[in-house]
Amino acid sequence: MNETDTEFKSSQHQAENQTAEEDISPGNTVEFFPVSEGKLLTLYILSFGLYGIYWFYKNWKLQQSKIDKKIYPVLRAVFSIFFTHSLFNRINNSAGNLPQKHRFNANVLATIFVGAIIISNIIDPVSLNTSLLEDLPSSGIFITSLIIFLLSVYPLVVVQATVNRINNDMLGYLNHKYSLWNYLLIVLGALFWLMLAMGLLAQSMGLVPVQ
Repeated sequence: MNETDTEFKSSQHQAENQTAEEDISPGNTVEFFPVSEGKLLTLYILSFGLYGIYWFYKNWKLQQSKIDKKIYPVLRAVFSIFFTHSLFNRINNSAGNLPQKHRFNANVLATIFVGAIIISNIIDPVSLNTSLLEDLPSSGIFITSLIIFLLSVYPLVVVQATVNRINNDMLGYLNHKYSLWNYLLIVLGALFWLMLAMGLLAQSMGLVPVQ
């Protein structure tokens, strides 16, 4: 009888542990994609925005269960500029219980992000096919494009700060460590940024022809 009671209590304890683990699993505890602001900033810049596509994908994937129709998270991530306002508004609406200082103007930040992405991607083709920027050196145009691209990370970091508070994870501890793939992305991105800097330096020193 004692052995039976012991086995029963052991089985009950295991079941309680399993239930607890299920309750703290990411899918059950977070509403939006958790990541520390520093990690988001680092990976976004070093990947030249590619991590942003992943960020949008993970957020839409988590939101799929809350939306009646099928939303195809991959497509919404690839074509994120068409769905940025929608996602930012969903996040801001979920932050209704947070103090006002932790909320944001969804439409303004979404417009800044979309505008920065579009302008940074079209400024080089425009300069090559029109005479609007012919008085500027190609390096100046390229640097301008990079600066505008860098501005696009600001809205994501602001939104992520709110997301982490919604997830009760203010410092982003749920996803602050870097994986092997993250380190690989950092190395490749850093090398690419270094080559760009060296190219711009060589051009400024007259070592390569200026167009």
